[in-house]
Amino acid sequence: MATQPSPHNLKSKDVPIFELIKENGIQGIKILNWTITSRKQPILDSAEITRDSAILGIPLPEMMFGNNHLLLEHSQGFSYTFKALDALKRVGNSAESAGLISVAYAQHWTEKRDKTQDVKGVINPFDWTYTTNYDGTQVSSNFAFHNTTKTIDIEKLKNPEPILFYDHLVLYEDELADNGSAILSVKIRVMPSGFFILQRFFLRVDDVLFRVNDTRIYHAFDTSYLIKEYTSQEEPYIGIRKKIPTWKKDDISLLSDPNWVVSVMPGPDPSLTRIEIVELDPSQQTKA
Repeated sequence: MATQPSPHNLKSKDVPIFELIKENGIQGIKILNWTITSRKQPILDSAEITRDSAILGIPLPEMMFGNNHLLLEHSQGFSYTFKALDALKRVGNSAESAGLISVAYAQHWTEKRDKTQDVKGVINPFDWTYTTNYDGTQVSSNFAFHNTTKTIDIEKLKNPEPILFYDHLVLYEDELADNGSAILSVKIRVMPSGFFILQRFFLRVDDVLFRVNDTRIYHAFDTSYLIKEYTSQEEPYIGIRKKIPTWKKDDISLLSDPNWVVSVMPGPDPSLTRIEIVELDPSQQTKA
């Protein structure tokens, strides 16, 4: 984690007044009209696994951080959060979704999962890659997202700024019985000019494919709105492997690096891209 700066190390004229939070396993920041908090806890215990498995109707990922969350709260009443259980509710639980991706050891995987999960009877078919198109959970009901032509200013985000608060949370992870990896994580950074969130679902199925579903949220403190962008991209495994630099030879460690994989993918599928905006001032709701 990045070191949290002290206000004494920053130029007051450039930085809004802020307060760092750290209490009872919660950390975060209060800045302007926002309270942003995150919680990191160990993986679920057996009782919690039984409870959440019953809610979802599918076996949970090997590492389920069900008590982790990121929460945004605005003084006008808007609140938004990222949680593992809500993300897993978007995982397909039908026979069709179970068969969308096949691997050489699919039967072995099913048998192994059957032995390692405390599930009675036959396992319900489900998408064993734990793919989700989850883009967060809106807690407040009196704010509405709308499609927009505005975009996140990525170039502005590249400008060097002090990081007032940073965190990286894993929501769930599974190694797909040694057939690859599926991980859902969320990062946040708060700067003097605003904050940026990246939630990423990263999937690698060895010898089959890569899939990346990203949700980006950006708010500039000098605006009254928040932008949310969802993108999805997929590429055959062999196509990404071919892009490993020749000097790396047989070193395939890059294939486990989501940032590198995304950097060599052709780009998101436009038909699956969603860009939405929400006005944080209730008086502006109809103008979003």
